[in-house]
Amino acid sequence: DVGEKHQVGLAMDQSDVSFVMSNFPQLCLYDWHEVETLIRFLVSPVPDSLSLAEIDWAKMLSQGYGAGLTIRQATQTLRMMPEFMALYHEDSRKPSIVYLYNQMQTPMLSKLCDEVNLQLNEYLEGTDPSDAYAFAFLHSIGISWDQIRILVSALPLWITNNLEPGWDLLQRGPVRTMLKRPSLDYLRQRLQVGPSQIYHLLKTHTRLSGYDSCSKIRPMLDALQSRLELSCVELRKIILRMPSLLGMKESSFEARIDFFQREAGMSVLNIKKSVLKQPSLLQYSVDSSLRPKLQFFVDELKIPPEFVGKIIESAPALMGLSLSKNLRPKAKSIIMMCSMTSREVGSIVATSPQVFLLSQKNIESTLEFISSELALTYSRELGEMLLSAPRILLQSLDSSLSMKINRLRYLFESKKIANEVFKANPRLLVLTKKVLEDRIQRCVEANRDLEEDFMPSEKGRKKLVRLPTTSDIENTVFLSTDVDFNSISGIFPDHRSAARHLGMSEREILDACKEKTSIQGRYVYALGESRTLIKHQALSPARQVARTRNITFSIFVSGCVYPRDNFDSARGRTKSGGLALSISADRRDVETMQILEQLHVAARSSFGIHVPITVDADEKRILAVFPFVNPSRNRCELFACYGALRVIESFVNQRLDDTQHVLDFKVFTDSNYAWKLVRNKDRLNQLGLAVSSQEMLAELDESTSFPNIDIFHPLARIFCRLNKAKPDKSSSHSNDHCVRIEFAHDIDNALINGGKLIARDLNRHARIAAMWQYNRERNLT
Repeated sequence: DVGEKHQVGLAMDQSDVSFVMSNFPQLCLYDWHEVETLIRFLVSPVPDSLSLAEIDWAKMLSQGYGAGLTIRQATQTLRMMPEFMALYHEDSRKPSIVYLYNQMQTPMLSKLCDEVNLQLNEYLEGTDPSDAYAFAFLHSIGISWDQIRILVSALPLWITNNLEPGWDLLQRGPVRTMLKRPSLDYLRQRLQVGPSQIYHLLKTHTRLSGYDSCSKIRPMLDALQSRLELSCVELRKIILRMPSLLGMKESSFEARIDFFQREAGMSVLNIKKSVLKQPSLLQYSVDSSLRPKLQFFVDELKIPPEFVGKIIESAPALMGLSLSKNLRPKAKSIIMMCSMTSREVGSIVATSPQVFLLSQKNIESTLEFISSELALTYSRELGEMLLSAPRILLQSLDSSLSMKINRLRYLFESKKIANEVFKANPRLLVLTKKVLEDRIQRCVEANRDLEEDFMPSEKGRKKLVRLPTTSDIENTVFLSTDVDFNSISGIFPDHRSAARHLGMSEREILDACKEKTSIQGRYVYALGESRTLIKHQALSPARQVARTRNITFSIFVSGCVYPRDNFDSARGRTKSGGLALSISADRRDVETMQILEQLHVAARSSFGIHVPITVDADEKRILAVFPFVNPSRNRCELFACYGALRVIESFVNQRLDDTQHVLDFKVFTDSNYAWKLVRNKDRLNQLGLAVSSQEMLAELDESTSFPNIDIFHPLARIFCRLNKAKPDKSSSHSNDHCVRIEFAHDIDNALINGGKLIARDLNRHARIAAMWQYNRERNLT
């Protein structure tokens, strides 16, 4: 009878018992029932089917199942390693490797340890080296790898943290020469995580190695859990995503909570939901980040204060974006392209905060697409559509907006009628495909008038903010320290407000706008009548047609990392990177195809490790691995752009004597991060003149911590050489070739050539490359 328990024991003689007790005296303090339960689990049979991810050893034992060891195997295991009977973290530390080597007396032990690392890699990351030796011994006495996996999954104390930081930790930041075991054991016990996740926490926040469990870690965890009313699972999720929270002072934590409650009007539940979405919210400075953004929403976008808390709860990532380089430029783009006031933009943000999480490029491209497809005459028409349905901006160009527009054109059999319907009822563009098709089907079955049935009604989602009048459309004023207005330091509803802010007269502001001169080191720009008409011919650089004498090649690039971070796993996991590159031409004549084949050969020789893939007939696609250290999404995406330039340079060096062709290369990236760095051709050429990365840093006016300079500097150098910028004396490359290169975002091509679909498929292949390299590295371990 499974439910009827009987005593179990091991086959130890008196000398074995004496050896165990002398090496593990803590056993005398344990309840013998607990020790017996452990032994019973070791020798109970393995169930027929078992998921290691959801293993519950207590439930297994109650059903009569366990790890399936024989009495002899269990005896040998606990005799060799009495610490396997430990019930507490402080008792689980194994002896030194030298001791284990002498005790095991197992031939080919080093070879067995290599196999252990290969078979149990996912369990042993960040663990003490003695764990691998212990499991090598278990396998040498006949215990299978599946049984060992059951033991490790069921009994977390069988593996311990490695207290000696390796090179991977040392090169990431300040770290102790010997980690604090009490702190690591407390984190394991409090968060219910394994050594690998503790290792990932240390990689993400190396200063954690110096935190004391009693004076630092425990008080901060208690404050987080009690103040935000977090469950144990929620606390673990937050710390795994943002371990640096453990280093925060309690006074700073309380100051942020006080800000959200008093100034943003948020409840504890609202703050909790926001922090679970964006744990870094608790680390943003109140004075330099949180409060200025709140003032931006209230003072510049005129959002009522009672809505700010809802915006933060709905899209907490907004509070981490730059005001001058992100939020204000997005507001400027919407204001200028839609003839809207800052107050109206505020109503859009209050209704759908996720709009401001889109990139500025994405917002502009969507607005350009709608105005072009629906043949809008005035920019205010676009503004009225956006005010009626702000979530239009969240729709995909190819899989949503284009599909719906074409569907209604086919239904009405008239492009003009369909356009007028969308202008009158823009909410149709935010319907799901299923809802739209159901509505069409009901209308057709009832034989109702299609055009009348698709007119707007009072049904649907109500707006959060009542729209104000639009009397100040033409008076919006922007303030910037940049003459090109790439960054915005202020948005004002009229000249008077801008003058009051700068402590100047309204006439001085008007003169500065007209003469385009700086005031106190800043430039002022006011909107005028010239923006009310839409000029469709200048919507996108991708619409410009190349001269017939030239051959244009499009190179799509994408980078990806694996595994991706998610809310259920710790940051800092070991990752691998991959990239995908696709080359196509605007023609299909014999000469162009020959050049395309040469480009493909150059691409094959430009990367070290390739990933096998079947190449489509109409395009040349390369999959390669990321060769630098510390792969991340941004680094892989930037390296993909660099890889495209390497391909072009390799190709050009093979055709230095070719003066009959002018080759235009347009490199499309799906990365907003990379596109912002490479979009300005003149700036990239100027940066490329810097011989060393330090010279480039001086040109950038950035600190030595400028991210990814090891990739960006050689990228700029190659771009400078290929675009015939002024060469430096140290360069031996010739500039006599006829090549022109331009970077673009894949959204530009999506408007006319379906580039978004290409980019999406290419990103999938880049992920495959990253996965291939990740598995390859695991197998080589």
